[in-house]
Amino acid sequence: MKPNQKPLLTLLSIIIILTLINTVEAAPPIINLTTKPVHNLGEKITITGNITSDGSPITDALVTVQVLNPRNETIALRSLTTGTNLPSSNTPIEILEFYPCDSAGNPKYTFKRGGDMGFKIKIKNNAATSYTIIVSIYIQYSNELPFKVFEIYFGTIEPGETKSIGTWPVPIPSDAPLGTTKAYANVIDKYPNNNGRAYALEKETTFQITASTSSTSYSSTQTQTTEGTFTISFITNPYGGILGNYTIHATSLYLPYLLTAKTTTKVILIGDITGSYGVPDGKVDMKDVSLVSKAFGKTVPPADPKCDLNKDGKVDMKDVSLVSKDFGKYGTLP
Repeated sequence: MKPNQKPLLTLLSIIIILTLINTVEAAPPIINLTTKPVHNLGEKITITGNITSDGSPITDALVTVQVLNPRNETIALRSLTTGTNLPSSNTPIEILEFYPCDSAGNPKYTFKRGGDMGFKIKIKNNAATSYTIIVSIYIQYSNELPFKVFEIYFGTIEPGETKSIGTWPVPIPSDAPLGTTKAYANVIDKYPNNNGRAYALEKETTFQITASTSSTSYSSTQTQTTEGTFTISFITNPYGGILGNYTIHATSLYLPYLLTAKTTTKVILIGDITGSYGVPDGKVDMKDVSLVSKAFGKTVPPADPKCDLNKDGKVDMKDVSLVSKDFGKYGTLP
């Protein structure tokens, strides 16, 4: 080999190595979801997550989160950001207006429980292509109990089109919790459990549920998130809530990837340890309190393991406290 050929071969080898390194694709980002595996009926359920790439949080993603109860019914739907630098390519549609209204479509921010209410939404397609969309509303009571998720539009929005959508009536239960109630408007292509994703940032508005018809105005707000993470929380109804597995789906279009994640949490009634036939009956009453009280001060065994509610090997005031806090609660099966 001629001496002047060695530098050329060395350079060629370096070019080939660099080419091979550059052709190796980086691992796609992943969605992480975290929540406690088990929650007591009536306890707040908090779901937190983020999107990471090679272990580092991504701060410019839009994540859609859907919660399904044990009956496979959607009870919560949110479109949350992981930061403040969201690319416009991921949000081709914009929610311009979202507010509660009366039957004529006029803004109204106070409603009497047992009555009716409505919503108005204005959206715009900022892209150069048409989209088939679902416009959905999620309402959450002042105590963080989910009220309902419902669709108000399914159809196409053309390039540059602005569309106004209204819905009336939305009946408010006569036993609805009083106070500031939140509603979230979402524009999606499909639901996350079907690998759907959001086309727009969600829009939030608040209104009051009262026992009277007094009128007060409340402005619309945008949900704020901690940089790099997203969070959704709600409670289950301690008086008739559904027991069993709740499923959480999360999706995000982080170009060119459609990211998906899924987790579950089980809702139980800790204090329900016995009933008329000696087995749990879905409610916490004096039978449960009596059984724990009789075992008080004993270790397990010989004490009935069911009475050791916190599973620390003994029946003490912690167990009495747990069954006492649950007294009066009752759940339903799917």
